[in-house]
Formats: sequence, structure tokens, C-alpha cells
Amino acid sequence: MKKSSRILLIIGLLVFVMGALIPVNSFAADVDVYAEGAYTETGFAVYIYADINGPNILSAGVKLTYDTSELTVTSAEKNESVWFLGGESYMDPDISTPGEVVFILGKLDNADPAAGVSGERVLLGKAVFTRNTTNAPSVTLSLGRTTGTYNNFVATDATVLDGSVNFIAATVVQRGDANADGVITFADMSKVRAMITNNEFTIYADCNIDGVITFADMSCIRGKI
Repeated sequence: MKKSSRILLIIGLLVFVMGALIPVNSFAADVDVYAEGAYTETGFAVYIYADINGPNILSAGVKLTYDTSELTVTSAEKNESVWFLGGESYMDPDISTPGEVVFILGKLDNADPAAGVSGERVLLGKAVFTRNTTNAPSVTLSLGRTTGTYNNFVATDATVLDGSVNFIAATVVQRGDANADGVITFADMSKVRAMITNNEFTIYADCNIDGVITFADMSCIRGKI
């Protein structure tokens, strides 16, 4: 074998080995978007979150799709503590199209205009529905705007991230199923206790629907067991 061929073979083997050693999560999406929903006999509420794994983002656009024969949307709101454009009022969620709730979000902090948004479990917004049937509700997530020249997820350097957004299937369980395993048991009371200690929140652990996780939720869960 010629020396040049041997060198090329060695380089090829090194590239193969290095590629095999790259962690799987190095190919993770720049943004993971997911929903958590909790239902009662008559109502259903959904919180939408994002894990921002790549660069900080300045905008987000998410569409929540639902079955109008099973659900009727009553309200939707963005997380105004994170998504705001200086002192301007900007685009409430659009619920005008039956079967869709569209969240178009932007961030412009006058004190640091280029900061953007980063972090895990960033609340994008929430939607509330009434239930029309006894079927367990379901929703799906996708990019907010898919026609025209609009971009949904844009980084602080103006890079469009729409091709690197991972939409994860929604977790939907009965309100009070704090560990989201599909049944309400004493294990859910233990889960709430741990969440209180760790200052955590999920909508399905908020059994009494007061917006916070407290020992009152443990009592609520006990009443459902």
C-alpha cells in the first residue's frame, strides 16, 4: 500500500472513531417544545413550555391544535413575565380559528435588548378549555406560522431555528395525578410533598386549581383516591 493511501486510510478511520464517540445529545434540537395538560370532569388546561438548548432566542411561535368536537377553548394567555416587547402590548394568543390556538411571542427588554430568552422549562403560555365529551382530551403542537415569510423561532444573532425545533408529545392526565402515571394513588401525595420541598410546579399536581403547589393539593388528591 502506498504511503499516501495509508495516510488517507488512517484519517478515515480517525474520522469514523471520532464520529462514533460524539455524544448523541450533541445533536439535540436547539429548542424542545412540550405541553402539560390536566383535566377534570368539565375542564381542561394546558401549559406550554420550551427547553432552549441552543442560542438564546428573541421570538417563538407555537400552534396548539385540538379537536373542536371534544374541546371548546375559553381563554389563552402568553407568559408576560418572559415575553414582552419593551412597554408595548403585543399579540395576545389567537383563538379565532376553531381547533387552533396560536402563540406568537417576542422578547425585547429595554435594559438589554439583545439578551433574548434562555433556560429550561420556560413557560410560553397556557390555554383553558371546556370539555364537550367524556373522552380524554388531547392536543398537538407545531410551528405557529407555516405560511408566508414569517419565522417562528429566531436566535439573538438573527439565525432562524425553525428547522431545529423538536415538538414533544403532550403529557395529558387527570388533575391530581401528580406523577403523571395515569392513576391517582398515595404516590401522588408523596410526589406533591417532594414538589413542595423542591419548589416545583406541574399543572396536573395542582389538584385544587389554585395555581400553586401546597399541602392543600395533597388533601385534594386524598379526596380522589
